[in-house]
Amino acid sequence: MNKTTLRRRSDSSKKHRFYPFGNTRGQISLDFIAGVVIFMLTFIFLFQTLTNLFIPFQTNSDEIKSVSDRVTKTMVESTKGLASSLSGDNMISLNRAQSFHNDMNNTTSYRDIQNDVGLDNGDVLYDINMSLYNPDGSLYLDGTGEVVLNSGPKISQSANIAQTIRVVYVNQEEDIALLHVRVW
Repeated sequence: MNKTTLRRRSDSSKKHRFYPFGNTRGQISLDFIAGVVIFMLTFIFLFQTLTNLFIPFQTNSDEIKSVSDRVTKTMVESTKGLASSLSGDNMISLNRAQSFHNDMNNTTSYRDIQNDVGLDNGDVLYDINMSLYNPDGSLYLDGTGEVVLNSGPKISQSANIAQTIRVVYVNQEEDIALLHVRVW
């Protein structure tokens, strides 16, 4: 073999060699960092935008549900509400429920109930509608056939409404009932 043949073989073998860490003709570190930062910012922007599409249009959706839960707890576990004692065992008084039914249909008494259970926070005045149902879904009736509790203003069709349902025990009748509290 002569020198030209050896030179061609060595040149051809250099062209097809793979240098994973020795090649300096690629991206420099600043280009790589800039690309990663742009990718991450784009990903974060898309994530924020897409998750906000699924949030309800009204901003008080979480607040109204917590207000409904709090009012229901006050009604069932406090003597300001329907509770027959402070024991906190979901036992309500039939007489208190009938009294609330009458008071919530009177405008002056209704405003007092709103203040007592915390529906007036200074900025927003929430409305309340309460009903007492049998486990089969019918309205709860007393011994004389009268509705015990189904009162409050008519439920708004355009407002954000939160409903909390709680299982209660009516102590005079010794029955189980469902208390529906709707707040908007």
